[in-house]
Amino acid sequence: MKHVVQLDNVSKQFGSLAVIEQFSATLAVGDIVSLVGPSGCGKSTLLRLIAGVEEVSDGHIHCHIPPEKIGFVFQDVRLLPWRTALQNITFVLRDRISHKAERQERAQQALHRVGLTGFADYLPQQLSGGMKKRVAIARALAIEADLILLDEPFSDLDLPLRLLLIQEVQELLKGGGKTAVYVTHDIREALTLSDRVYVLSARPARIKETVHLNNLPHRGQVNGVHSPELLAIETRIIAALQEGIQSLATS
Repeated sequence: MKHVVQLDNVSKQFGSLAVIEQFSATLAVGDIVSLVGPSGCGKSTLLRLIAGVEEVSDGHIHCHIPPEKIGFVFQDVRLLPWRTALQNITFVLRDRISHKAERQERAQQALHRVGLTGFADYLPQQLSGGMKKRVAIARALAIEADLILLDEPFSDLDLPLRLLLIQEVQELLKGGGKTAVYVTHDIREALTLSDRVYVLSARPARIKETVHLNNLPHRGQVNGVHSPELLAIETRIIAALQEGIQSLATS
């Protein structure tokens, strides 16, 4: 299977602070990978390195997806405050779709998918935090990216909306040929969305454990995490994370 992203012994430092150390992983077309780990261990930094927003301190990242085909849902939504919800989406489509009417239609469809049809003309300051997060997700949906990077995309959302958007992202990724890297603190979200989970150590981040989910029953179902197999994996991941937190506390 064709490799989309390859990380070879990647390290990242900010001054004297080592955030990521000798991190290696390979993503193929269609892989959906989640990163879970202690707060501040470098998960978001890894996404920015893959996207090319940050430069590695050592090692190499080979990304075979052009920048215009990478979608990024940042932890902070990064909406342009002077543009409406609709305009924030059409803005990222301007170099992808030449006809204005087609851009508008694509943006409206994306807003509809996240339940914001009636808020197209609202400015970001008129939207709640959760609604702004949904606009950011709609923006990623609209560009029809081949590589999607999601940094805690469902934080600040109530449970019914979280479940709705998890299903929307699942549908997006089922389209075929989509590769995704998903950062979350919610293990059940990771188990629902992913075919592979990387459990990271405390900073500097290394892969502590790799959990493969491809052949498990109920994987990908929002209620499937209640299956005995996935509950056992959840317990295993929690134990690995607790070890990481304890090592951080005693270091």
